[in-house]
Amino acid sequence: MRGLVQKLLQLALVLATCVSGAAAIAETRGAIIFSSARQDGSFNQLAHVGTQRAVDQFNLAVEEWILADEDDLSEVLRAFAKVDVNHILLIGYDHSAAVREVAPVYPDVKFTVIDGVVSDLPNVRSIVFSEQEGGFIAGYVAGLKSATRHVATIGGMDIPPVRRFMCGFVAGAKHADPGIEVDTAFVGLYITAFRDISGAQALAEQHYMEGADVIFAPAGFAAEGVAKAAGKTDGFVIMVDANQNGLVPGSVLTSALKRVDEAAFSAWKSAVDGSWTPGMSTMSVRENGVDWAVDDHNRALVADFEGEVEKVKEDLATGRVRIEPAPELQECAAVL
Repeated sequence: MRGLVQKLLQLALVLATCVSGAAAIAETRGAIIFSSARQDGSFNQLAHVGTQRAVDQFNLAVEEWILADEDDLSEVLRAFAKVDVNHILLIGYDHSAAVREVAPVYPDVKFTVIDGVVSDLPNVRSIVFSEQEGGFIAGYVAGLKSATRHVATIGGMDIPPVRRFMCGFVAGAKHADPGIEVDTAFVGLYITAFRDISGAQALAEQHYMEGADVIFAPAGFAAEGVAKAAGKTDGFVIMVDANQNGLVPGSVLTSALKRVDEAAFSAWKSAVDGSWTPGMSTMSVRENGVDWAVDDHNRALVADFEGEVEKVKEDLATGRVRIEPAPELQECAAVL
């Protein structure tokens, strides 16, 4: 642990030098903490993109830190706070306990948690997403596209954001076709499941063989395995978080967008301009926090029903369509 703290102190010296030289607006000294690989092709990478946009626009110095061990998080937060980092952005659902432990000790440091929920501390802001709406749109697309009337969703591991995606997907598929069959599965039990490309591919191939022709994959980096299986079996995959429509041409039906980049950018912007407030905010369809991607890679695949999907998206935003728990996936009532 001593080596960890020493490394943080060295990085902080560089950070302080950069900020003093740049005279950043409001003297925001930042750090962003990831729990896994930054370049994961989806969630973490989007947070990096949004942060880089803020760095460029506001002339900020922001240090990036990738946790080697989740148990180190409290010490990492303390070390950054001790060297005058005054805004820490954390990416991932599993950081809430450490933030609850450390934030009260450093009341002058702002903590923003994307996907985690800490809504009752005066120096913590939580930004969450209406994943169920993104999943519903994806499910509606799948239900309209499926020729076999059989679709599936494969999540990385069973955590609330993934389950919300999956519960929404089941509801959306049923909204498009009440008689459709929907299978559900998870790649694994631990955080490493989100990087298990081969495990996800094997699971997806099984579902395609059993008749599903569209699979929704809120599985992080492991979703690439589902896309590979789609390419091998002439099935379709719906990717998640970032626009990955071009990953396997002809096989990616669409991507369920989760605008983590916008969440990260808005967190830095508010810290810089003084508008940052504690509490919790939700980015939904109404706020363009979730959406689906249509571009040159998939436009021909969805052209027949693009207008119908846009109408359902509008109905979600206005409340004319409500997402109800479906029996195909347990415990949806607890997360919707």
